[in-house]
Amino acid sequence: MKLKEASVLLVEDEPLLRETMEAWLKQKAGQAVCAENGMDALRLISAGKFDLIVSDVRMPVMDGISLVKQLNRSGTQKPAVIFISGFSDLSLREAYDLGIEGVVEKPIDREELLALMKRSVAGTDELWRQPLGTPPSAKLKTSFNSLAAALEEKRIAFGRRGFCIRSGPLREGPVEFDVDFEADRQNLRGQGVVRWTAPDEGQVGIEMAHVGDASRAWVLDLLKRMAPVPVIPRSTGSERRSSREIA
Repeated sequence: MKLKEASVLLVEDEPLLRETMEAWLKQKAGQAVCAENGMDALRLISAGKFDLIVSDVRMPVMDGISLVKQLNRSGTQKPAVIFISGFSDLSLREAYDLGIEGVVEKPIDREELLALMKRSVAGTDELWRQPLGTPPSAKLKTSFNSLAAALEEKRIAFGRRGFCIRSGPLREGPVEFDVDFEADRQNLRGQGVVRWTAPDEGQVGIEMAHVGDASRAWVLDLLKRMAPVPVIPRSTGSERRSSREIA
């Protein structure tokens, strides 16, 4: 989907920023509607269809995190969500696990937000066809006996747009990945971005930006069957909770 075809819900409690952002969004998106807080947003969502939510994190009545958790509990397909925040205790790792597409800090860089909005409403099949402009210097290459074994051994976990994997040290930034599942004769190969690292746990979170032609159909089918809520899971371990268990 193109942003010009998308219906966007802005959730912001600051009147001046809400008014300014609404005018800008109406120029960029197909439709833009505003809510003052999470509770007001839920009311609008129950009455209509939105493709994307751009929400502040800290708000009275109901904040952005509570809004997303309520949507996750509903068990129905929810809009893509972007957070805008001046200050929040929510880490990027937690945000991706919650199902947030990305976080833009205040004061808002509109070009950064616009690029994230376009990616958020675009289908993964479309996004993953285009390689990164410059090949990444960092590389992740590993192999497992099978996908089932890797999942059972808590070595890898998939989200809607990325994966968490047990790995040696990797820096945040562009990465080329090559993950082989030998018994399945399947290979996950492409390019992405290391969004967070947890060296003490030996885990990294990678957002997939490009998936090779030989891998793409298999990965898309896998994610369709798994239907994960996180964009990138916060962990490969058994402590992971389903969307309906997030409190």
